[in-house]
Amino acid sequence: MAISGSYKRAPTTYPNDVSQRGKAMATKRIGLHAGAPSAEASLDLMRRAEAAGINATWLTTGGTGLDALTLFAASSVQTDNILYGTSIVPTYPRHPIVVAQQVQVIDQLAPGRLRLGLGPSHRPSMRSMFGFNLRAPLTNLREYLQILRDLLHTGSVDFDGQEYTAHASIPAPVDVPVMASALQEGSFELCGELADGAISWVSPAVYLRDKALPAMRRGSDQAGR
Repeated sequence: MAISGSYKRAPTTYPNDVSQRGKAMATKRIGLHAGAPSAEASLDLMRRAEAAGINATWLTTGGTGLDALTLFAASSVQTDNILYGTSIVPTYPRHPIVVAQQVQVIDQLAPGRLRLGLGPSHRPSMRSMFGFNLRAPLTNLREYLQILRDLLHTGSVDFDGQEYTAHASIPAPVDVPVMASALQEGSFELCGELADGAISWVSPAVYLRDKALPAMRRGSDQAGR
């Protein structure tokens, strides 16, 4: 479940007026999860979804399953209009600059069609598979968002934090909305502060209404967005 556009968002200015591409993703749309046992099956599902008039498709990167961003890059040369969203790409296994590299490919092949969803994932899987302890997942997510938002939306980043170091630039800013996973109020507040929306999971509607949205508004208000 994605929550976006429910808090005040400050206008972002890009050099040379990059575009308003990300705004296309703010509209309510019907989408489907395009996961499948093989890459070709997933790509075929996305082709058929577009032909059927479905507006958007989502993929999750998890475990040893197929990589969502790679599949979207492949799909982008086989489709024309269907929108893409990751729900989610785990932060720990790959540096944010690496994700920025992948995002640039998709945005160049399919301008305006990607919404990037990120999150620290689950402690048991990250620990057993990769050996990460997830001592401070919220700090990890905060720094990840800061790095990606700066690099993608301004074209450069100079960051030294507790979890990451990032000093890089790209040829031009990329207008891809960056969302984050959220379950507890602290992560929803972080999304309101730094992200373009929140992606939740198995959360009752009353919790989203009474806890999540107010937390996002607190975060956006504190950041002056």
